[in-house]
Amino acid sequence: MQEGFGASLSDLRQSENCIWLHLDMDKKHSEGLVVGIDATNLRRGGGVTHLIEILGAAEPKKHSIAKIVVWGGAQTLAKLKDQDWLEKINPTASNRGLFSRTWWQRFSLSRAALAAGCNVLFVPGGSYAGSFRPIVTMSQTLLPFEWQELRRYGGTFTSLKLLLLRFTQSRSFRGADGVIFLTEYARQNVLNVTGKLSGKTAIVSRRMIAKFSQLEAKTPISASA
Repeated sequence: MQEGFGASLSDLRQSENCIWLHLDMDKKHSEGLVVGIDATNLRRGGGVTHLIEILGAAEPKKHSIAKIVVWGGAQTLAKLKDQDWLEKINPTASNRGLFSRTWWQRFSLSRAALAAGCNVLFVPGGSYAGSFRPIVTMSQTLLPFEWQELRRYGGTFTSLKLLLLRFTQSRSFRGADGVIFLTEYARQNVLNVTGKLSGKTAIVSRRMIAKFSQLEAKTPISASA
């Protein structure tokens, strides 16, 4: 076993716990849990990469997860490796503009999650306005929560967009059952704006999951790992 692999494996299990299992889900499901992921607003960049790495390193059966359902745009879903436990759904609205995607998330996602039998919904994009519960969301950018950065954009459309994200993500984080942060610094900056959150919080870095994915590809996991 390579040096550091054991620690990375432990970290990965912790990250999976943060995403799927740190909520209070003690109920027994004879056929396993169903996890939904809203990836409709993940279009490119770090958000998509992080989702690919999370799903690539996941071991659902170890956590009694029978299926993971991902809603997303066609280009995003095409980047996710096919798995027997992974269902990819491409709503028509997810291939359109921001307004159509936001409208679908607000008024259709909750019904879709219920119809799919989801026990928990993960929203890595950060903003969520639906009625389905429980949900776990994620903070992937600090720009909306740092006034110094916001002032750099002045009275531009980008500044308006970031202010809107500040409002929608703050609202989502306060109402979520769990929130994932990439660093402790990010967690503190967000909490300075939102105040104490009612749900649980956890830190799962992109670097940690990427490191595990690389090690996993090179090193077989023994039964005692």
